[in-house]
Amino acid sequence: AATGTCGSGLIGGESTEENFQASGDGKIGVGTATMTIPAEALAGLKLVNADDEAMTLVSHRLLEEDRKKVMAKAFPECGADGVQVVAVVAKGPSGDMKEFAAVLKGGNAELVSGSCQITFEDLTPADCVEFGFREAPGEWNLAQVSLEALETYRGMKFDAWKQMLEKPTCEAQFRRMLAIGVVIQLFDPQLFPTPDSLKSQYQVTDERTGKLIQLPHPVSELRVWNASKLQYDNIDTHLTGAPVEAEKEAWWKTFMDKLRADHGDEYISGLIAGK
Repeated sequence: AATGTCGSGLIGGESTEENFQASGDGKIGVGTATMTIPAEALAGLKLVNADDEAMTLVSHRLLEEDRKKVMAKAFPECGADGVQVVAVVAKGPSGDMKEFAAVLKGGNAELVSGSCQITFEDLTPADCVEFGFREAPGEWNLAQVSLEALETYRGMKFDAWKQMLEKPTCEAQFRRMLAIGVVIQLFDPQLFPTPDSLKSQYQVTDERTGKLIQLPHPVSELRVWNASKLQYDNIDTHLTGAPVEAEKEAWWKTFMDKLRADHGDEYISGLIAGK
């Protein structure tokens, strides 16, 4: 569907999913349902940007159902019984656009807000990065982290992964990481938690302490909502410093040679064989 615009849905009018509904490609297209949003319900919302500057409301609409389901995983109030979630688009003094989410119940609206897990700055749900894993294509989850913080974070993770192999916590971890191979995409068990159904594949138990150790589980897709274009922007998942896909196998062979030199060829071969 063609990307929609926010020409309707102004305060005091109708917010219509006929004009604003997300299609499979993440763009706003055409739907059917309509809903009247009272002007007084939104008038009291405090719309400010990251610098605490006042923003001007441009438009609002009933949030698309697929986006609402993703948001509710991280912001349960968006999935509560009897509430409507309204997407409110506002413009800042410099022309920057921002989407807020407001929960509407009984004629009253409250903004939904979170906090970046890296910088602790306030975030709207639309500010948050969404992620998916290759084992569950098309299933999106929301991480409370901003795109700016993520770009800083990606520069640290490849070295952190190498450290896990060069200085493993326990043999079980070492064995499983050798089986997984080189990781070149973003991972983090706190920011991008593994679904319960897959956890057994990405955790091991330290034989000495009995403690569960999380293994790297790389994301396969990242995206963030673009309030100006009313569609998702894809985000590169590649780790800074990691080899590109075409060079991954050659890089892994060289790295394995180093591990064999450091730990002994027989020991590494035994771990790979599951001994």
